[in-house]
Amino acid sequence: MNNKYRKLIIVALISFCAVSTSLFAGNTDRTGQAGAQHLLIDPWAKSNGWGSAGVSEIAGLESIYSNVAGIARGQNTEFGFSRTQYLSGSDNGIGINSFGITQRLRKKDKISGEYRELGYIGISLFTMNFGEIDRTTVEQPEGNMGTFSPTLSYVGIHYAYKFNNYIYGGASVKIVSESISDLKAQGVAIDAGVQYVAGNLENFRIGVTLKNIGLPISYNGDGLSVKGFVTSTPQEITLEQRSAQAELPALLTLGLSYDFLFFGGTEHEGKTNKERGDEGLTRKDAPHRLTLAGSFTANSYSSDQFVVGLEYGMGYKEGIGDIFQLRAGYTLDSDRLKSSKDDNGDRIPNELSSWYTGPCAGVSFAIPLAKKKQGLQKILLDYGYRFTNKWKGNHYIGIKLAI
Repeated sequence: MNNKYRKLIIVALISFCAVSTSLFAGNTDRTGQAGAQHLLIDPWAKSNGWGSAGVSEIAGLESIYSNVAGIARGQNTEFGFSRTQYLSGSDNGIGINSFGITQRLRKKDKISGEYRELGYIGISLFTMNFGEIDRTTVEQPEGNMGTFSPTLSYVGIHYAYKFNNYIYGGASVKIVSESISDLKAQGVAIDAGVQYVAGNLENFRIGVTLKNIGLPISYNGDGLSVKGFVTSTPQEITLEQRSAQAELPALLTLGLSYDFLFFGGTEHEGKTNKERGDEGLTRKDAPHRLTLAGSFTANSYSSDQFVVGLEYGMGYKEGIGDIFQLRAGYTLDSDRLKSSKDDNGDRIPNELSSWYTGPCAGVSFAIPLAKKKQGLQKILLDYGYRFTNKWKGNHYIGIKLAI
């Protein structure tokens, strides 16, 4: 790829992020005012192992949440399911189920017989259940009126395209829903993302994603209806109150990552691709890999967040990729960088506006099935844990088939 073209792409990404960050800078005064807050929850076990640190290098099905552009760096077909125990230790027990599938699209040329790439398409489903909650009213605060169960969900349609070996882009459309038995709110949110790969070994990455852009949502249904009498008449009618609108929780995330690759052997040690005479050597060829990643998220309805992460990968065979991964990360809320003082002049940290603070960790195992031209067919098992500032954190378990 032309060096001038690379530099132009990098400058454009950085300029876009600088402008967008000023528009989406976190504002704690607006915390809690956005609707569809479940759009901010990453349900995938693999990506939660180091928070949102991997936004620049996430690849495959898990990219659906972190950065949709990464779908174009996955295998031909990926099918996965993830289960989250959210805020474990809370009274009702909150469960999240997430399902997704991605498929590579190609068209065979009738004359040349070669395949033309058409990109990757995917679909996902997110559902969040809170269990049975006692129904209460002002007149009967102790309940004994049965229960209700809120449901938060969205269905996503995703598309990503590999422009060349260095630039990947993608977009998502999500149909969002929040409901109880007599109230419902629906809306549409749009995500867009870009990933850029550089370096002699394709080991430096930049990622940018803009998420949850859409029109405000509001509630409607029988739950907003009341019965009353028309003034000066005995006639009783049903009146419907109007629900206030709520904006979607838009955000912008910028991420960087760098792979430290350890090839081993005298034929690889300490040499670049050019010196080896092999332009195709990448992280998939390294027996051992250590990736340092970081990200910055500018939230429009909560404080900003900084995440740093480290991932170790052990390769299966040269050219195949990792069979074992171990990762960890740390999340710093920008509220932690701000403080006030009490009457005695002592420092008082600001109250946090996010559940996610402090460390997170995860592990992944690959079970090889068969080696194909496009890569290794495998089953992947993922586990992740994120500490939260209340209750006992989040547990994530995922399984994925990649063929």
